[in-house]
Formats: sequence, structure tokens, C-alpha cells
Amino acid sequence: MYKTPLDILYLVLSVGGGLLLLSLVIAVFHLIGILSNVKKVTRKAKDTVDLINHYLWQPIKMMMRIMERSKEYAAKQARKK
Repeated sequence: MYKTPLDILYLVLSVGGGLLLLSLVIAVFHLIGILSNVKKVTRKAKDTVDLINHYLWQPIKMMMRIMERSKEYAAKQARKK
């Protein structure tokens, strides 16, 4: 069947190339799965940040505004005296 060394070389190269291609396809499928998981984690992190922004940062901003207004009011009262 394999009469010359060139035939054996072609067989080995084709089997090696096929295995390499198969391993690359498997690696791409794993990469797609990993990137899908990253997308899910990123979406959940964004939701968490939005919740933190809404429930934590908004009251802090309101307190900062109240403090600024009270300083302005105190300065205004000091000028009147």
C-alpha cells in the first residue's frame, strides 16, 4: 500500500493536520463557552453596579446636596448678621 517514503510522509502529514484541525475546533468551542460565561458574569456585574448606584449612591448624593444647601444657608445667614 505504501510503496515510497513520500506516501508515508503524506499519510503522516494528513493525519497530523487532521488532528491539529480537530484540536483547534475543540479549542474554539471551549473559547465560545468561556466567552459566553464571561458575558453572563459581566451582565450580572452590571446589574449589581446599577443596584448599588441606585440604592447606595443616590442617598449619598442627596446627603451631599443637603450639606451643600445647609452650608449655603449658613453662609447666607452669616452675611445677614
